[in-house]
Amino acid sequence: MNIGEKIRMLRTSKLMTQSELAGSEITRNMLSRIENGAAQPSLDTLRYLAKKLNVSPGFLLAEGGDEQIYLKHNEMRDIKTAYLMGNFRICRDMCVNSESGEDDEVQLILAECTLEIAIEEFSKGNLRVACEYFDKAIDACAGTIYNTSHISSRAATYFKYMRNLSATLSSNSVDETDIPAWSAFSDAFSVYAEAFLALSGNGEIYAYPSDQSIYGMHIAAIKAIKEEQYEKAYECLHKILVSDDIAPEPMMYFVFSDMEIASKQTGDFKGAYEYSISKMEILQKLLS
Repeated sequence: MNIGEKIRMLRTSKLMTQSELAGSEITRNMLSRIENGAAQPSLDTLRYLAKKLNVSPGFLLAEGGDEQIYLKHNEMRDIKTAYLMGNFRICRDMCVNSESGEDDEVQLILAECTLEIAIEEFSKGNLRVACEYFDKAIDACAGTIYNTSHISSRAATYFKYMRNLSATLSSNSVDETDIPAWSAFSDAFSVYAEAFLALSGNGEIYAYPSDQSIYGMHIAAIKAIKEEQYEKAYECLHKILVSDDIAPEPMMYFVFSDMEIASKQTGDFKGAYEYSISKMEILQKLLS
């Protein structure tokens, strides 16, 4: 790739017109000739164009392997900035379209930001979309030599939680039950989900969410129901409903389910009916 081709590639990737790049330093016609290989830029013009395109002059002059090093450096700066700012969808698009797409670091960040998008969709209750992104995150893990067990483990935990809603909400990439949960325990929801799954199947709980969090309150409510302490369960569940923290939509299905049980067992049959309706409305949305 010659200097002109690089300039045109960078300009179009930044959605800049020739006039915008040329500015007041050079004419648009001269820039067009440079991009087409009909003219070579002077040293001052080269420095100006490199600054406007946010690359080093060395990148525009580099050839072969050195060119790839400069290209990756420039792309990675933008990719990392998008990731650190939480712009995960933009970051993912940049990774997918990267000239260094097969690079281990690019694949790692691709897996990380795809997982974050999956969790966002899960929290909003878009579970079919969430499943697609969880699978894409797991698939991206195979493209890097870096340790990605925390990504596949978290994705598997979310899949196992969703299977309590419907068997159709499962991975197409892996058997989620084969992936150990340990690496997911740095994530608050994953800790809660594993405790929830253990209580649902009478398994052993290896880690507990914070007692004061909405996750800890739900685990306490489930344990209270198992012990037939329905008033205590109701109190814990009510704290979740009035909390400033917003629970993921799938979790609210189980909260309303438990509220229905606690209300019925404490004689609040009207409340039990209302929570039953709310539960079914959420489930209909989650499975749509």
